[in-house]
Amino acid sequence: MIIKHKLLETYNDYRFSIPYKLGDRVLVETGSRITDGTPLIESRSSHRKNSFFVPEQIGCTLKEVLDTLTCIDGEFVQKGETLAQKISSGGLSVKKLVAPSAGIVDLARIENGYIDLLGEENTSDIVSNFTGEVESSSLIEGLVINSSAVALDLISISDIFDIKENNKEKKIVGEFVSLSEGKDLRLHSTEESYQNKIVFVGKYLHIDLLHDLFQKGASFVLTYSMNYEDFRRQGLPVGIIGGFGEIHSSSKLLSTISAMNGRLAVVDYSESQLFFIQDIVDNLKSNNTFLSNLNGATVKSLLLSNYGMVGQIQSVEEEGYVSVIWENGSSSMVNLGGVEFITF
Repeated sequence: MIIKHKLLETYNDYRFSIPYKLGDRVLVETGSRITDGTPLIESRSSHRKNSFFVPEQIGCTLKEVLDTLTCIDGEFVQKGETLAQKISSGGLSVKKLVAPSAGIVDLARIENGYIDLLGEENTSDIVSNFTGEVESSSLIEGLVINSSAVALDLISISDIFDIKENNKEKKIVGEFVSLSEGKDLRLHSTEESYQNKIVFVGKYLHIDLLHDLFQKGASFVLTYSMNYEDFRRQGLPVGIIGGFGEIHSSSKLLSTISAMNGRLAVVDYSESQLFFIQDIVDNLKSNNTFLSNLNGATVKSLLLSNYGMVGQIQSVEEEGYVSVIWENGSSSMVNLGGVEFITF
């Protein structure tokens, strides 16, 4: 059996919505045409002065976070006031999370375990870098747009949202940001803020980098691979592309995803896909079909010895076997059942 997989599937008519809140101003009308550079929404928001991952701060579990709160959403607190606390068994000690400065409490990310302190309000415009058409706008559905997109399949998304009990399909919308191609293991990010961004870390996600990104406001983190126990335990919105553990990741795949930097992206939980909103260019259209001749075809290994490695078929040998040159320069004879035919 020959397994075929198109890593980036194209959609000419993709419907998505950009959420906005009371006080924001929609700058486009229903039925209007969007082009690159069109201002879409004037957004009013307060910058995050501080973010705290409560389980790490006071030693509680994610499920216990709500019970530890001593503040309410929207409350103005002064420096030194207690935001959350955990009393140890027997009541002999109390661990407290204290506000390092004055600010407004924001509990929008509390189900992820985060308390944010907000500072002064500012205004910014959300501007398109794609073409499309405005279908409707409302506070409930957001700004609904029809455009083209390419989709990346995710093998797993951390299930912090119960899709079955949620009447609305869970989606996360934000600017896609790449921390380069992720060839080196990172423990911390370089920017001061990743507020409302979908962040790609590259080949491997360390738990310290994960907490650093969410503490800086990230809404979703994408990685090729991650330790399975960390993935199951962390309880934050994370997407896995390749698998678990320190497995091989194709440099071509990493660079293809990194090239989406700056695109508007939509994480679709029900479809387990990440959609990049962009105009479909000719080279993507030309890659829509697989080679009919096996020679020169791009394949990904499904074998344990070099799982995930990408290569090209050089020749067809005896029935059912092909000779492959892998991206690290090595070559091997492989059964067709041990490879997946892919196209970018």
